[in-house]
Amino acid sequence: MDRFEKTLRKGNYLFHIHTNWTDGQSSLSEYCAVAKEMGFQSIIVLEHVRRECTYDFQDFLRMVEEERVAHQIEILVGVEAKILPNGFVDVPEAILPHVQVLGIAEHSFQGKIAELSHALQLSFQHYQKIVPALVWVHPGLKLLKQLQAFKAFQETMKFALNVGAYIEVNLRYNLPPEPFLSQIPTYRLVIGVDAHSINEVKEFGKAILDLENKIAKKDSSRI
Repeated sequence: MDRFEKTLRKGNYLFHIHTNWTDGQSSLSEYCAVAKEMGFQSIIVLEHVRRECTYDFQDFLRMVEEERVAHQIEILVGVEAKILPNGFVDVPEAILPHVQVLGIAEHSFQGKIAELSHALQLSFQHYQKIVPALVWVHPGLKLLKQLQAFKAFQETMKFALNVGAYIEVNLRYNLPPEPFLSQIPTYRLVIGVDAHSINEVKEFGKAILDLENKIAKKDSSRI
């Protein structure tokens, strides 16, 4: 069991935040303080990256470790990268050995529904072998903008689950929609918010903790 899976099983985790190292408004230190105050036991950062990274990733890792020690809270390092038409994601390959989770995002994809679905499936298959954990973040944010995409979304979701990827339940965008959500095993769900400030953590924090607790109870009842 990898560190990401252990963190999910323990519950009370804050997943998918962006700091002021990229387009976030709050520092990691501010997130740590608010997370502890609200009852979170761990934070899973999902910082934006591009192949030409705009910041020094090693400096970012050092900052994360400093905040972990200062606030005495578990912090996992992840990155969010956009899917490209060829099935790769816009990420420097050199940083992947240093992350616990890779979030694949579709919202900036330029292309047809079938092309997006195919690219996502290629990426799930490829990166699942490279990173400890893989999450499809805010799933359907682009793919579900057209009604005829429901079948493509379902096929893409099933493929992701078959290769061992996780599906984010994004509370900010209410994704994936309920008809699809009920088809996902609870152990493959990750509760996230895509927060860009501590105000969004304050807004969604209780709902996150409540949903994580609800999922934990469902899992324990099946043991």
